[in-house]
Amino acid sequence: MLEREFPDVNFRICANERELLDSLPEAEILIATRVSAEMLQAAPRLRWLQSFLAGMDHYPLKEIQERGIILTSGRGIAVSHFSEYVICALIMLARNFPLIAKNQNLKKWQKTEQREICGATLGILGYGAIGREVAKKAAMMGMRVIALKRTAGEAEDVQELYTPDRMDEVFKKSDYIVNLLPNTPETRRIVARKYFDLMKPTASFINVGRGKTINEDDLMEALQTKRIRGFVGDVFFNEPLAQTSPLWEMENVFITPHVAGENINYVQKSLDIIRHNLVVYLSGKGEMMNVVDMKRGY
Repeated sequence: MLEREFPDVNFRICANERELLDSLPEAEILIATRVSAEMLQAAPRLRWLQSFLAGMDHYPLKEIQERGIILTSGRGIAVSHFSEYVICALIMLARNFPLIAKNQNLKKWQKTEQREICGATLGILGYGAIGREVAKKAAMMGMRVIALKRTAGEAEDVQELYTPDRMDEVFKKSDYIVNLLPNTPETRRIVARKYFDLMKPTASFINVGRGKTINEDDLMEALQTKRIRGFVGDVFFNEPLAQTSPLWEMENVFITPHVAGENINYVQKSLDIIRHNLVVYLSGKGEMMNVVDMKRGY
């Protein structure tokens, strides 16, 4: 599709590492999922890097900045299907599906406590594009939504908005908390015991942001002692999650293998961003979408 729209651009589709390494020396633009320092070194002519991903954890930001390469992210591509995962996780926790799934594997017919998300309070850590869509969907389903945002202001579908210095309020008031925080030096292991201790014993936690924002030892202790009711985890400090992790066996835990942002239509969804940015890059007119702030790291 892009080749038809931009006939003056020489596109090289790299199906494997060898083809990529052969093409990088002449590449001016690179559209990729993850990029290493070695790839940058092999691409001396690179001027613009378009990522399919929203998070920049796996990018050599220092080298990109030093070379003055434009870096644009895939922020917004996954908004719809990512938010659906969160709503699914909320309902699974309310209806006790983590335990029900384990009972199914044991062929065990056992009634479990059943709740509903309508009327419950959802706390969102990280009110970006995905956070806004989660808030919208949750509010439509009758939830009261509060959120954490880097800067103060108003937010649609959110009853209370807090800045990071008041993150404790989100943990105190929420029946469900979804973590969407990016992985930055400021957020590394930020969600730890002092926050889990503030949660209601009937509250549950969902982590779909970045695994490195959570102190997993503190999380496991809160779950083992039933300090909190349940957990759905899609991202972990180290991936894949070690087979020795106690999280696998806990009856109040549901684990997915980092799939919240995946979708069979992901590349198709990315075309609007790529097309817009390519037009701006070639014409020199307008502003690119999703230009990464190197200081913030996203």
